[in-house]
Amino acid sequence: MLLKAKTMRKALLALAMLASTAATPAMADRACLRFGYIWNWNALNSRTLILEDEWHKKFKLGLIGTCDDIRYHERLAFQSRGSLALSCVSPGDEVITREVGLGPSRCAVTSIEAYTPQMEAADKAAARAAKEQRQGY
Repeated sequence: MLLKAKTMRKALLALAMLASTAATPAMADRACLRFGYIWNWNALNSRTLILEDEWHKKFKLGLIGTCDDIRYHERLAFQSRGSLALSCVSPGDEVITREVGLGPSRCAVTSIEAYTPQMEAADKAAARAAKEQRQGY
């Protein structure tokens, strides 16, 4: 009887390991920025936020809501219903800023993707072009 129980446990463990490796390729395509590892951030505009994790991997978040002055805030908070520090930031989560005299202002995350060096270079070039156009060059 004891031998059967050990064999059954080994079979269940092997099955669980197989199931976890089968889910890995689908999860690899998804950008996962964990709440507990957000290190730095930069607002490109009122609808786009670049977040960096502790390993300096960057993520681009699309936002919707009342984020008009997000570039001028020193601190941000992130909220997700029922998540832990190891959970990934996902669409529907919220970015929270605090307005002096007005209280918290919330923006919903609409998208998240890995922010590649090519995307960063394109955004910098667009910002330079916009600045030159404003200055009349």
